[in-house]
Amino acid sequence: MSTESHENIDTQLLKEICDLYDINVFDLNFINAIDKNFVFEFQKEGKDYILRGGTRHPADQVQAEIDWILFLDSAGVNVSVPILSKNNKFLELIKLKDGINNVMVFEKAPGKAVDYRDPDIWNENLWEEMGRTLGKMHAAAEKYNSQKLVSKRLTAFESVQLQLDNCLNPLEDSIVINKFNKLKTKLDHLPKEEDAYGLIQYDFHADNFNIDKGKIIVYDFDDSYYFFFMYDLAACIHEAVWDVPDEKKQEFANRFISSVWKGYCEEYKLNRKWLEYLPDFLKWREFDIYATLVETFKEKTASERMLLMLEEIIPEFKDRTESDEQIVSIPEDLKEWFKEY
Repeated sequence: MSTESHENIDTQLLKEICDLYDINVFDLNFINAIDKNFVFEFQKEGKDYILRGGTRHPADQVQAEIDWILFLDSAGVNVSVPILSKNNKFLELIKLKDGINNVMVFEKAPGKAVDYRDPDIWNENLWEEMGRTLGKMHAAAEKYNSQKLVSKRLTAFESVQLQLDNCLNPLEDSIVINKFNKLKTKLDHLPKEEDAYGLIQYDFHADNFNIDKGKIIVYDFDDSYYFFFMYDLAACIHEAVWDVPDEKKQEFANRFISSVWKGYCEEYKLNRKWLEYLPDFLKWREFDIYATLVETFKEKTASERMLLMLEEIIPEFKDRTESDEQIVSIPEDLKEWFKEY
C-alpha cells in the first residue's frame, strides 16, 4: 500500500472497507485525498478498480450520484460504473466518531488519460468526441428530468452559495460576494426548461475521462449538480483554454470550441438562445473554482504540497472573480464558434 500523503486516513477504516469488497488492504494504492474524500486504486482478479470514500457529501447525495451514473450507463453513455459490495450494495456507510463515511468502488475507466502535449491525441478528433459525449449526457439528462427520484443532487446555486458562505470573509471578499450575488440573481431568473436544465456532470474536462479506442469514458461525478446544460459547455471551454499561453489562447479557442460544438450538435440540439449566456457561465466557473480553492485551503482538506500550490493560485482566481475580463475574447458574432449544424 502506498504511503504517500494518506497518513490521516484511519487504517481500521480501510480494513473495514476492504472487508466489504473482499480485498486486501495492502493491495490498495493511494491516489489522492482532497475535499474530505480519499481515492485508492486496486486490482482484483485481473481487473482495475477505483475505491472512493469520504464525508464530503451526505449519504443521500452520494446515492443520488450513483443513481445518475447508472442511468447514464443505461442510456448508452460510457461511464465508470459502480460495483456491488459483498452486501449487494453500491453504497456502503461506515459510522465514524465524526460522522458517516460514504464508500463505493468503481470499475476503473479503460484506456489512457489525455496527454495535452501530444497533438496526435489532443486535436479536433478528440474535441468533437468530447462534444458528442456532452451531447449524449444532456440527452440523458433531459430524460432524467422526468424520473421520480427519492434523493436528488443539489443545484449549483445551492452548492456554490454554501461554499461561499462557508469560506469567504464578508469584508475581504466583498467585491467577490457582490459580483456573485448579481450573477446568481441573473441566472436564477432564467427559465429552467427541461431541455436546457437538469442534472449535469458539471466538471467535464480531459482530467475526468479516459480515451479507449477513440471513445471517451467519463468518471468523477462527485460534482454533479442541477444546472443549465450550457454551463457544461462553458466549463469544458474554460478548462481547456485556461493553461494555453496568452498569445495562443484565441487561436486555440477558435479551433477547440468549434470542434466541441460540432460534435455536440450531432447528439443534442440545444436552443441557440442559450449561447448568449456563455460569458455568464464562463464567469460562474471562476466563482465556483475560487470558492472550492478557498474552502479547501481553509479546511486543510488536501496534502501539504497541494495547499502550498493553492496559496499561490488563490489570489489569481480572486482577481479573476473581481474582474469582468473573460478567459478568452468572445467574438461579437458567436457563429464564429457556434456554427449552425
